[in-house]
Amino acid sequence: MTIPLLGFDNPQFHTGRNTSVRRGARWHGVTQACIALGEGRQLGPLPLQTELRSFDALEEADLCDEHDPACRNPAGLLAVMQRLYPGFRNDELVTLVHFRLE
Repeated sequence: MTIPLLGFDNPQFHTGRNTSVRRGARWHGVTQACIALGEGRQLGPLPLQTELRSFDALEEADLCDEHDPACRNPAGLLAVMQRLYPGFRNDELVTLVHFRLE
């Protein structure tokens, strides 16, 4: 079984729980992944926890551990999602991917 690589446009992380929001359900149910740290470096594999949600149901509290500071509120996350995923709408399903960095 190949372990997937969770890549990032802006690989900023903090100690403890980190969250990344992904379009659709592709990452839902994935139990582990390597984490791309940037500059060709990676960490892991690390255990993942995932949640499938509707974007328009997300609240700021859901995003408090978002790895990218620009995405820690729904408006900021929407702007980034629309840049990364052209045509992204705020009523789409997203997967919250949680992992811990110590």
